[in-house]
Amino acid sequence: MSHAWSPHWRAVSPLFAPLLPLPASLCRTTDWPDCAELNRHAAARGLVNTLGLPICFIPDGTASPEQSYEARIYHTGQVATRTHNWHDYFNALAWLSWPRSKAALNALHLRAGLSAQRNRARDALTMLDESGVVVACADPALGQHLILAEWTTLFVTRRRAVQAGMGFYLIGHSLYEKALSAYPAMTGKCTLLPVSADFFALDMAAQLAQLDAALALRLLNQPPHSPAEYAPLPLFGIPGISADSEQPAFYANSQIFRSRRITAVQI
Repeated sequence: MSHAWSPHWRAVSPLFAPLLPLPASLCRTTDWPDCAELNRHAAARGLVNTLGLPICFIPDGTASPEQSYEARIYHTGQVATRTHNWHDYFNALAWLSWPRSKAALNALHLRAGLSAQRNRARDALTMLDESGVVVACADPALGQHLILAEWTTLFVTRRRAVQAGMGFYLIGHSLYEKALSAYPAMTGKCTLLPVSADFFALDMAAQLAQLDAALALRLLNQPPHSPAEYAPLPLFGIPGISADSEQPAFYANSQIFRSRRITAVQI
């Protein structure tokens, strides 16, 4: 993927909606935001890790090699960030949008043990951090359709109920990078959070704040043990993401909308 800077990325796809409340200065017209710019916004928003240390984005290569990436964030608050790099740029924006959840994910990496080889718990944390989609759901039955991969029932038969009572919010920074050149089989990993029906009357910033607090609390109280706990979701199936999703036949494509072997999915 090209690393050429584009100031218009937020208009590329509705998948970027959770990032829209961020200040316009983070989407410059001429060049990438640098660490100083990111840190101004981090300080303004009071970003801290679970130890209460301020989150500070530092240029990759300036950090001490004695600590691993996650250990450095936990012990110092420093997030190593490559310049002119979409992946790290969206990671910084995820910190600004999901500060409590990102801090919880970092702390859980330390709790799970930072060995040379990741265990299943750390695989699950990495999956949510990279490819996670937070699904707000006011109707538990809709969540069950998603978990059971009942795509036609969910997105065709109950489409209006989905539009009224479900919301899909990317947290995974790798998904944001992929969304720059989105494709039909692009898939996220879901964690479902129950919300009230009036949740969807809130503006995006208020919705994110509520979801961030709820997700962080769940992670710390019920940390994941395996990547299998997160249900897959083909993102082009979400109403409004692509023109293809307006055609019921689209959901019959088994190469995109696959059946699922059920495991202990979080809801």
